[in-house]
Amino acid sequence: MSTTPSQPSTLDDLLSAARTRTRYHRYDVAAAEARLRNRQASRHRPPRQRTDTGLTPMEWTRPEDDRTPDADRAWWDLNAVSLLILFGPDADQNLEDFIASQYADKAGALVFACLLHLAGDSSGARFWWRFAAGVGHLVAEYCLFLEHAHSGEYHDADYWRTELLRHPFEPALLCGNRTTAPLLEPPHIDQVQPHITRPHHPEIGAVPLPRPTLVHQLRRLTSRL
Repeated sequence: MSTTPSQPSTLDDLLSAARTRTRYHRYDVAAAEARLRNRQASRHRPPRQRTDTGLTPMEWTRPEDDRTPDADRAWWDLNAVSLLILFGPDADQNLEDFIASQYADKAGALVFACLLHLAGDSSGARFWWRFAAGVGHLVAEYCLFLEHAHSGEYHDADYWRTELLRHPFEPALLCGNRTTAPLLEPPHIDQVQPHITRPHHPEIGAVPLPRPTLVHQLRRLTSRL
């Protein structure tokens, strides 16, 4: 006569039976969690504070690449683009034109967006990158591609990748040599904050705008090196 095997009769019994045995009994979970926390904190630290160049790739990420760049790679590229734009020979004039045109100059919008990015205002940087990209600035499109990739927003990153592929786009020609991007110390970039106002728009919310004094501050900032 066959016997029927006993079945777990309670929810606790069912959960106990389904529990996976520990396969890595010597694995230090606490240390692994600490490594993850440190990596996450480093990834989202304002770019102006990231000074370890050991992870910096030598070449720009190209939109033609099969894969969207990982967050760290996109971060380094975006930081390098922003620094090269700020230290470009026409950056101060472009920013001055941006203010004089009542914020309608796309080259000046790019400069201001890059400055906001380095100052830690990612939402403000996105706003003005989108404005510049909307009127056809390829470097602004590249910045958005990198910024969305860094944030893990891969659908949006692919959108801007597609927009870049509509035109001949060579990062080295339009952005410069990424290995020559200078570094800015946090106390220096913090000095731009008093020269930025953020009036409230009833439909958009707070919109960062440059004060006229920001042009002189940008010249001081970029003349330090």
